[in-house]
Amino acid sequence: MITQTPWIERKFEFNFPVGLFPVIVERLRGSLLQLEAMLKNISDKKASFKKDGKWSIKEVAGHLYDLEELWNGRIDDFLEHKQTLRAADMTNTKTNGANHNLKPVDELLKQFVDSRSKLIARVKDFDEATASLTALHPRLQKPMRLVDSLFFVAEHDDHELTKIRQLI
Repeated sequence: MITQTPWIERKFEFNFPVGLFPVIVERLRGSLLQLEAMLKNISDKKASFKKDGKWSIKEVAGHLYDLEELWNGRIDDFLEHKQTLRAADMTNTKTNGANHNLKPVDELLKQFVDSRSKLIARVKDFDEATASLTALHPRLQKPMRLVDSLFFVAEHDDHELTKIRQLI
């Protein structure tokens, strides 16, 4: 099996047309369905199991929810024409302290679905000028458009969903 590249090692080239915006929004919608499909027949016990000290299925699912605040904050940054986007907490303090393993799988799924649905409703009707707003990504140290930021979110979703699939 090929080992998944760690998120922190990922590199991005944001050179696609703004016209992919609707496709990227659809990927964000798809994350909801994928997570729901993955979690629907998982027991709380299995979903809480930590292998080799890594996050459990519940913790990965909780992490997806935890980051919704960052993704929405970055949309605010674009709309407020900030030069640099807010930075992520690369130590994942929020997820590590959230005790996601104590929550039922259904609750974790509902939190993510509710939060992501709000994000999608917020961005789905943006026009080309809004999707093209630009700011510097603090970790990557490169400019990105709002559409690129949503692509980044979709890529992160896929990265974490892959972890859940491997744990299942």
